Amino acid sequence: MTVKTAITLLALLLAAPPLFAQSADDPAYEMLDGIGACMLGDGKIDKTTAALTDIKWTTAADPDTGQVNFQPAAGDRTFGFVTDKVGSCHVESMAIGTDDAQTMFNLFLLGGNSGIEVTETGTDADGCTTHTLSTGAVAVLTSGGNDPTCASEKTSAFSFTFAPGN
Repeated sequence: MTVKTAITLLALLLAAPPLFAQSADDPAYEMLDGIGACMLGDGKIDKTTAALTDIKWTTAADPDTGQVNFQPAAGDRTFGFVTDKVGSCHVESMAIGTDDAQTMFNLFLLGGNSGIEVTETGTDADGCTTHTLSTGAVAVLTSGGNDPTCASEKTSAFSFTFAPGN
């Protein structure tokens, strides 16, 4: 970690409210909220939607796919979905790149409120960053969009897959 990165993380940590921090004018904090809801939701619709409702995000069940779609009340720059069937949660930003999304992921963990830790960091078959969490979940960082790549300056996504029986 460079000194500049450490200073940036420290500044973000000091500026961040203690739990969720939805801001109508800050897509980075929208991503932080989505990451937090996914991690705390354990890939369960009821737990994830409860976390999202607490921070005033909108949720909508999609009976055709068996998932719940979500986005912040502030708009559609950040959005995602959660599904019980597969035990997965996905949050995507059309306004911040993968480096910033990784910073928000790190910031959520630095807050220490969740008790969740990264036990291993690696790459998947495509070369994208993966984080195995102490809950057994695996988080994969990619760009957003229909054909994601491992890195982007403009979009980002975290996809969480939860351990069976979680």
